[in-house]
Amino acid sequence: MEFTKFVQKWQLYSAHRAVLSCIFWLILWHLFTSSNGATKEEERVALLQLRDSLNRPNGSALVNEWVGNDYCDWDGIRCDRNLLVHNIVLPSIRQLGLGIWYPNATLLSHFENLEYLYLSDNNIGSWIMPEALCRMSNLKVLALSSNPLNGDIISQIRCLQSLEELYLSSIYPNHAFEPALSALCELKNLQVLDLSNNSINDENIPACLLRNLSSLEALYLSQNHLTNSPRILAGICRLQKLKALSLYRNLIQGGIHPCLSKMTSLVYLDLSFNLFLGNLPSFTFSNLTSLETLYISDNKFDGTLSFATFANLSNLQQIDLSNNDLMVNTESPSWFPSFQLMFLNLRNCHLNNDQGRVVPSFISHQTSIEVVSLEYNALQGVLPSWLLNNTTLFLLSLRGNSFSGGIPLSSGFATSWLQVLDISDNRLSGQLSSTIGNSFPELRYLNTSSNAFKGEIPSSYGNLTNLIVLDLSNNFLQVKIPINLRQNHSSLAHLILSGNNFHEETMPSFSNMSNLAYLHLQNVGFGGSITRSLVNLPILKVLDINRNNLSGFIPDWFHAFPNLAIILLSRNKFHGTIPKSLCQMQKLHVLDLSANSLSGVIPSCFNNITSWNKESELLPPSLMSILFRYTIDRLKVPLTTKGNSRVYEGTPLSFMTDLDLSTNQLTGYIPPQLGELSALHSLNLSFNILTGHIPKSFSIMEKLESLDLSHNNLVGSIPPEIVQLHFISTFNVSFNNLSGSIPFQNNFRTFDESSYRGNKGLCGLPLHTACTSPNNKPPQQDEEEERAGIAESDFFFFSCIAVSYVVGFWAVILPLVVSKNWRRKHYAALDRCIYICCNKFSGFLTRIKDFC
Repeated sequence: MEFTKFVQKWQLYSAHRAVLSCIFWLILWHLFTSSNGATKEEERVALLQLRDSLNRPNGSALVNEWVGNDYCDWDGIRCDRNLLVHNIVLPSIRQLGLGIWYPNATLLSHFENLEYLYLSDNNIGSWIMPEALCRMSNLKVLALSSNPLNGDIISQIRCLQSLEELYLSSIYPNHAFEPALSALCELKNLQVLDLSNNSINDENIPACLLRNLSSLEALYLSQNHLTNSPRILAGICRLQKLKALSLYRNLIQGGIHPCLSKMTSLVYLDLSFNLFLGNLPSFTFSNLTSLETLYISDNKFDGTLSFATFANLSNLQQIDLSNNDLMVNTESPSWFPSFQLMFLNLRNCHLNNDQGRVVPSFISHQTSIEVVSLEYNALQGVLPSWLLNNTTLFLLSLRGNSFSGGIPLSSGFATSWLQVLDISDNRLSGQLSSTIGNSFPELRYLNTSSNAFKGEIPSSYGNLTNLIVLDLSNNFLQVKIPINLRQNHSSLAHLILSGNNFHEETMPSFSNMSNLAYLHLQNVGFGGSITRSLVNLPILKVLDINRNNLSGFIPDWFHAFPNLAIILLSRNKFHGTIPKSLCQMQKLHVLDLSANSLSGVIPSCFNNITSWNKESELLPPSLMSILFRYTIDRLKVPLTTKGNSRVYEGTPLSFMTDLDLSTNQLTGYIPPQLGELSALHSLNLSFNILTGHIPKSFSIMEKLESLDLSHNNLVGSIPPEIVQLHFISTFNVSFNNLSGSIPFQNNFRTFDESSYRGNKGLCGLPLHTACTSPNNKPPQQDEEEERAGIAESDFFFFSCIAVSYVVGFWAVILPLVVSKNWRRKHYAALDRCIYICCNKFSGFLTRIKDFC
C-alpha cells in the first residue's frame, strides 16, 4: 500500500517535472528568439552602413539590390540556418573613380557568425578601427586581394586564430611588408595562403612563415621576385602537408632541391617561368604519387628526360615541360602509362630526337586527353590519323614541325569535339579537305597557314557555323574566295587569307558578317579599288590589304568604322591626297599608307586622334576562352617599324601606335601639330618631297621610339630640344639639306653617322666634320643665314621699291632738265617716231578702204 502511494506520488511529481521542464525550455526559446530578432536587425543595419561606406563619396553600388528586410537574399550575402550572416562576398563592387576606400572594421564585428569574407579588388587602403577585426572569431576565409593595403592592416590579421584561408595577392604593400608577414606566423590553423604578385623578395619572407604554418596545404608565391632556390625550397619542404605550391614567374635560380622528392602530399606543383637549370633526376618526381598537375615550363633545364619517369604517377592529369633545353624521350625505354592525362604540353622539347622524331605513341592510350601541344619539335612523317581522330580532344597544336603529306581525315569515327586545330608551319601539301566540317563539326579555330596546300578553298569551310578564326595564309591557294566565307557568316571573327594568289581582278565584296573584326588580305593579287562593301563589317578592327594592286583614292569613309584601329594599305597604287576624314578616327592605332603614289600635304589634324594623344590599349575581342595555360588565338599583325618588318602580337601589339607615310610624293611642310602625338611610338615620313624645318614640337612626343625623316628636302638645323625623346632608339634624317650642329646627348649618343649622311651642312659628332664657329655653325652657314634674314625682312622689300622708283624716274627726267642739247635730240627723236607711226597707220587705213 505504501509502495503504491509512493509510486503514484512519484508519477505525479514526474508529470509536474515534465510540465515545468517544458515551460523552462519554452522560456529559453522565447529569450533566444527575441535575442536573435535584435541581432538580425543589428546585422541588417550594419550591412546598410557597409553599403553606404562602400559608395562614399558618390557611388551607387547595391543601392537598388539591397532593399527590403530579408537581407539573406541580397546580392553577395548568404545566411546560416539561424538566418544570421554567414558569407559576405563583394568582389570588385566599389566603383572606379571613387578613390581609396577606408571601411570601418567595427561594422564587420556585428557579424559574429561570419565565416567567409571576400572584399577583393575594392581599392581598400586601410581599416578604420582595425582592432575590431579580432571580434570575428569564427572567420575562416578572408580574401583581400587586389587592394592597396598597408602593412599595418595585415598585421591585425594575426588575431583571427580560426582563419583557414587567406588571400592577399596583388596588394602591392609598402616597405613594412616583412613585419606584417611575420604577424601571419601566428595563424596556426592556416591552410591556404596566397601572396602572389606582391614583388616579394627573399628577405621579405620571415623564417617563421615556413616553419610555424605546419597546417598549410596550399602556398601561392607566384609573380614575385624570389631568387634563392636552396633557401626557399628547403623552407617549403618543411611543410609536409602541402598539397599545392605555385612559384610561377619568379627569378629562382639553381637546380631543383632534392627535398622536393619527399613532398609526397603534393597534388599541384608549378615552377614555370623561372631560372631553374640543370638536369631533372628521375627520382625528383617519381615518388610524388599524389601529383595531378606538374608545370615546369620556361626554365633552363637541360639534359635528357625520359617520359617513363612519370609512368607510375597514376593521378597525373596535367603536365607542361615546354620551352626548356630538355631532350624529352617518350619511346625509350619501353613503358606503359598508368595515368590518364587531360593536358599535355611538350612544345619545343627536342622531342624524340634520337627516336626518329615521331609523335609520342603513349598519347594513343590517353582516353581522356583534351589538350595536346607538340609545337616546334621538328617532328617528321605523316600526320597520325589516330591523333586527329581522338574524339576527346579539344585542342590539338602541331605547328612548327616537318609533317608532310595531306590531312588524314576519316569519316568513320565518332563525332569529334575538337575545337582548335593548328597544323601551321609544316610541309603539308595537296588539296584542303572538303570533309573537314563532317569530321570536326565543333571547330572554332583552324590554322593551316605556311604549308604548301594548293587548289581552291572548299565551299564547305563556309558551312563551319561555329568557326571563329580561320587562317589559310601563305599557301598556294587559287581561284576565288567562296561566297559563303565572306557573306552571311555570323560567327567568323578573324579571317586571314594573306600570301595566296586568288584569281580575282577586283577586291571581293563582304556582307552580313556581324562579328568579323580582323581581315587580312595581304599579297593576294587584288586589283581595282577598295570595295565599299567593307562598311558592312560593323566591328572591323584590323584591315590589312598591303602588297596588292589596288588603285584609286584612299576612301574617305573609313571613319564610319567606330572600332577600326589598324589600317594597312602600303605597297599598292593609291594616288591623290590623304583624306582629312581619317582625323575623325579616335581609336586609330596604326596607319600605314607607305609605298603608294600619294601627293599633297600631310593633314595637320592628326592631333585630333585620341589614341595617338593618350596611350590606350588595343583590346582584342574575347574570341574564345582556351584554358590550361595555353592561348592560341593571339592576334598577329605584320608592321614595319624601326626600319625592319616584323610580326607584332600580344602585349607589344596592344600598345603599338604607328604612322607611316613613307615612299610617296607628299610635299609641303611637316605640320608642327604632329608633335602633339605624345602616344605615338613610330613615325616614318621618309622618301617624300617634304620641305621646311624639323618641328621643335617633336621634342614632346614622349613615347616616340622611331623617327625617320630621311630622303626629303628638309632645311635648317636639328632642334636641340629633340634630345628629350628618352625612348628613341631609331633616328634617321639622312639625305636632306640640314645644317648646323648635331645634338649629341642622351639616347642620341647611340646613333652613328648613317643617321645623318647626305647633309653637307651638318657638323659635330658622330660625323668627322667639326663645328668651328663659337655658336657651332660653319662660317658660310652664318653668312647665308644673315643674307637670308635681310632678304626676308619688310624693310629690305620697301627699300628696293623706293630705290627702283628714284633710279627709273630721274634717269629720264634729270637729263631733260639739265641739258638743252639733250632736250633737242630727245624731242627730234619723238617727232620722228610720231611721223613714222602716222604714215604707217595712214597706209593701213588706205588698204582697208581698197579692200572694202
